[in-house]
Amino acid sequence: MPRFPQTADRIQHLEGSVFEKFREKMKAQGDKLVRLHIGDTYLQPVYSLPINSSFMEQHRMFHRYCHTYGIDRIRKALVTKLQEDNHLPVSVDNILLTSGATNALSIAVHTLVNPGEDVLVLTPAWPFFFGMVNMAGAKVIEVPFYTRLFHNPDFSISEYLARYLTPQTVAIYVNTPNNPSGKVLDAQQLQQIGEFARQHRLWIISDEAYDGLTYDGRPHISIGQLPGLFDQTLTVFTFSKIFMFAGLRLGYLVASSEMIHACNRTLVHQLYSPSTLAQYMMIDPIQTRHQWMPRVQRHYQELRDRFIHGLEISVPVPEGTYFIFFSLKPFLNGRDYWQLFHQLLENGVSVAPGQDFGRDFQDYVRLCFTGEPPERLQIAIDRLNRFFKTLC
Repeated sequence: MPRFPQTADRIQHLEGSVFEKFREKMKAQGDKLVRLHIGDTYLQPVYSLPINSSFMEQHRMFHRYCHTYGIDRIRKALVTKLQEDNHLPVSVDNILLTSGATNALSIAVHTLVNPGEDVLVLTPAWPFFFGMVNMAGAKVIEVPFYTRLFHNPDFSISEYLARYLTPQTVAIYVNTPNNPSGKVLDAQQLQQIGEFARQHRLWIISDEAYDGLTYDGRPHISIGQLPGLFDQTLTVFTFSKIFMFAGLRLGYLVASSEMIHACNRTLVHQLYSPSTLAQYMMIDPIQTRHQWMPRVQRHYQELRDRFIHGLEISVPVPEGTYFIFFSLKPFLNGRDYWQLFHQLLENGVSVAPGQDFGRDFQDYVRLCFTGEPPERLQIAIDRLNRFFKTLC
């Protein structure tokens, strides 16, 4: 029983920001540091923003609480987007606006999972999802998955997942396009995951934060569009990635109407409702998305190619997202991983440590190729090449 000055037990086991432990060293680098550690974009939004006097006049209630399910106009705009782009069988009753994908994922976990139950998490995975499961009193079962697909795309996924299933398993967390590996799951792979979930009556939490960010003509496929899986799936989207507006803290959750009602009960006790102003701001960008999204996607693919071709080491080529994820093991040669990690910082490049994305990735690093403008990205490439040459 926690009493002053102790906190609840659940907080004792939660990690803070994955970059907190390097903050002072990063700060000491100042403007010299090329920041490849965080998943964001240097781009300003490429669409116009309706923040002017006429917008304020048109949306006179922008400063008020909105309906806890979201503003009707943005939900209607999202119906069209989800039907056309994601082929999901939705109406406004299947959409819940949230404060970013983080809020949507937290709501999903706390709505679905009881203390003592297990969640299969396909790894490498976004670090904060582990904490969400832990805060719900549940247990993460890590399943090393996405990096295997680069080497063996045709292995039997259902047989593999069965090795990790427990009697307490109630849900499976899927993230495609995947942060950090950049892997994009195809229809056959998603179908196997879906069949496994259906066979074992598992909820599917589908994190699709990088919806719209696939390369080389690959489609992004929502698992909820596959036959018979919509009612079993909670799909999470955000305006932080392809919409280039992480600071808005706006996302949305898509599920059956019954599940949306259940998730709304969780939402009102965590947040009440997301930003009214942010929702009004995103209606027009949703409706004009086909005019500007292809340009952003092409530019990010150019940045990916520039990074991959500029590096003088071999790394897996990401099929989507912002990230390159690879192992430092070939460069260790008896050195300590953290020694190399801190040497990278001292050489003016910050990266994210692999261990935060799953216990099987302790010798990996993640680099973001969209967070700095091209000229700064080239500085990072040059520094990385000099650094890895010293290790050979």
